[in-house]
Amino acid sequence: MSCARSPRPRFLRRILAAGLALVLGAGPLLAAELKLELRLIWCTNEKLPHDKHKEVEPATVEKFRKVPFKWKYYYEIKRVTGTVPSRGTKPFTMSDKCTIEITEMAGPKVEAKLIGEGRPVVKATKNLAPGEWTTIGGDDKDGAGWFVLITELGEK
Repeated sequence: MSCARSPRPRFLRRILAAGLALVLGAGPLLAAELKLELRLIWCTNEKLPHDKHKEVEPATVEKFRKVPFKWKYYYEIKRVTGTVPSRGTKPFTMSDKCTIEITEMAGPKVEAKLIGEGRPVVKATKNLAPGEWTTIGGDDKDGAGWFVLITELGEK
């Protein structure tokens, strides 16, 4: 009888290791598009006419107050929905002066680049899960501010 090991266990280990690597490495291949809703919000302490400015719904305003944001009134300037490709980047035009580029990253994260009047304003990496929201904004001027509210609409 020989003391040499049988080549079968080594072969089986290699097959199992290759299969495990294939399954674990397929995660990025299985990532799906990211469905988002983006809302450009203008914040102020002045009440504005309803006929020209749409107020943000009270339930969302209450959430803003818990953050806490300092303004009394919040107005939705524009609402956009769209899809960011898996591990890709997509720009969204929020106004003539405001564009936001969203990059879908590994995990429940996005990178948001806010561009105002053609210049980078701020860049941030944010956690984002289905049904949750996050914000990214610029400096306030004359007691008013603005930000983009980003909400993931569905499962990745």
